[in-house]
Amino acid sequence: MRQNTSSQRASLPFQCFHTCTSPGMSSDKAVNAVLFVRGANHSRLKISIVNFSQNEDHRNPMTYTGSCFGIHRFEAPLVADKSQNLLTYYFKIALTDKEGNVTDVVWYSSLGMSREPPLMQHCYALELFNTHPQWAIDSIVYQIFPDKFASSSGTFNVDGTKVETDAPIKTKDFEFVNLDETHCGGDLDGVAAMLPYIRGLGCDTIYMTPIFKAPSVHKFDTEDYDMVDPHFGGNGALKRLRTVALGYEMKIILHGTFNHTGDTHPWFDRQERTGKGALRHKDSPYREYYTFTSEGEAYVSDDKANYPKLDYSSYQTCYSIFGGSNSVVRKWTRPPYGIDGWVIDDASQIGDNGNARNNLERLSQICQAARETHLDCLMLGQFGSDPRYAICNEGNVDGTINYTGFLSPLRSFFGGINLNGDPTPYTGDDLRRSCEEFSVGVSQQVKLCLLNQLDNYKLPRFYDIIGGDKYLYLAALACLFTWRGIPCVYQGDELGDVIAKFDVGPRDMLPFKAMKDRHVSVNSNDVQSVITELAALRRSNSSFSKGSMIFICAGGAYFGFIRLYDTRFSIVLVNASRQQVKVEQGSALFPLLAATYMPEDCGSDDTEDSGEDLLIPLSGRNVRRYDHGEGLEGLYEMLAREKLSVHSYGATRTSPEFEEKFLKELTAGKTMTIPPRSTVVVSNNKK
Repeated sequence: MRQNTSSQRASLPFQCFHTCTSPGMSSDKAVNAVLFVRGANHSRLKISIVNFSQNEDHRNPMTYTGSCFGIHRFEAPLVADKSQNLLTYYFKIALTDKEGNVTDVVWYSSLGMSREPPLMQHCYALELFNTHPQWAIDSIVYQIFPDKFASSSGTFNVDGTKVETDAPIKTKDFEFVNLDETHCGGDLDGVAAMLPYIRGLGCDTIYMTPIFKAPSVHKFDTEDYDMVDPHFGGNGALKRLRTVALGYEMKIILHGTFNHTGDTHPWFDRQERTGKGALRHKDSPYREYYTFTSEGEAYVSDDKANYPKLDYSSYQTCYSIFGGSNSVVRKWTRPPYGIDGWVIDDASQIGDNGNARNNLERLSQICQAARETHLDCLMLGQFGSDPRYAICNEGNVDGTINYTGFLSPLRSFFGGINLNGDPTPYTGDDLRRSCEEFSVGVSQQVKLCLLNQLDNYKLPRFYDIIGGDKYLYLAALACLFTWRGIPCVYQGDELGDVIAKFDVGPRDMLPFKAMKDRHVSVNSNDVQSVITELAALRRSNSSFSKGSMIFICAGGAYFGFIRLYDTRFSIVLVNASRQQVKVEQGSALFPLLAATYMPEDCGSDDTEDSGEDLLIPLSGRNVRRYDHGEGLEGLYEMLAREKLSVHSYGATRTSPEFEEKFLKELTAGKTMTIPPRSTVVVSNNKK
């Protein structure tokens, strides 16, 4: 359970604001870069945009195009380097005296203000041509661990005992059974029968953990890439699931264990079933699929002897996994299976000669093979560490399971426990810093393809780590659906209090009949309704699926951010403490007000210069010592005329009274009050 801490937000009035999607640029149209500045007279500012072409920086002066309510707009065309798709750039800001002499210089990048020109990896990044599947950014995913999700027979079967699923399942009844090593009867036909339920929750994509034949329950130890495990119904079951999914306009993503096989795979054959496995036969036709030490020991993945690592320096390995016309990657992305995406397991480990040598090249080849077979195939990686070396590489994975930029900081903030189970008191400032630093240098298009989760198959349930707090749980779900990237609900997340009451772990059987009928518990029904509502809210506002994300406040137990895209926006405020939090607005909404209400034909600001110098600390994004938000009153008046809706999730629920009170305070431009253990979402409504 996290600590109830609080700290003041450090904010300063001189501000610059730029975003890759709004205004001036969108993911499908690159025209001008627009930079907004407030806090100094425009006549004293000389601003240039600096972008990299042929790996050299090129400076282009920005033109002052008008001011409104103390906000100045500067614009310049983005000069593209046609030799590459990724455009990187930053801004140079010079302050001059009344005679035009430069008196101070700073640089502004996605890392913030600095006294030195930023490194290339700290620049703003934009893909000139969006190569990522557009269906993905609008999708809402439901992840499935097939053996424990749903059975076509209507019941699970544990060691010959039928387990009914029309009520919560008591895991303690199986205390003498290791459910992690027991097949319980979940299958793909059961998944197909549950698609109407998943669609009803608001999810339009299913992502399944490995389904290919393997001796284990989890199927990460693949025995045959060409066969769906018989426990799950075989290849025919996947064909039937594909057919049903098409009827509900749903996508299917599979988990690919391409870094290693299981030791029962005929290529390796530890058990000597074929007499020609690579482990015991140096003349085996599959010997080059793996790497062996001089003592004859195979290189393995994750220090597991039953996970022999594939060697991609071998032509035969490449041909079997992605190169051949009937290779693993191509076979399952073609009809009649026609899956829509892969999550590449242990993506950072894939490589040559028993290690990760040529990792980027091998990942690119796997992705290219999938895209050649299915143009709109979504390729995600599961990385054990920082994935930016791959996701920022052209032609590589579209995104990743977002451990660093969402799952880890959110679990630490709400639960005070990191992914390794260590106590980690985490403030809103910690979360903001962690998420902002992760996104530095990553293109906007890739950020939208990151898969966000609160739970998955190998972590303790999120509901448990927050101490079973029903209100915090709803507040966290609201974060999941409003965050930048693709929201992913893990199976059972909708169970609510049943998770703690019946000790439902990440790989335990689910009462799928009761879930489908919404008869699990009163709280579970409430959670299901909230997920459905959040899915609809996300789809009603394009800023959630396509927009930039800018943090506007952060403290001990709270944080807030804005999502911006074109004329759509949303303000999200999160408070995990048991007390309400009042946030001084000051210029917190400056990015929103500038991006949304700055008129294209605004005039010049000829007010007298205040004479203040540009004093930018190395660690800050803003400049002066105080933040009064002065000069923004007129823009707040325009915000007051907007048609806004307010939703609250957690201890404070949405009501007309709360909406009226919150909007009145918001448009007054003084403070924003975040209720305890709640997430407040404010969206503008435009047809």
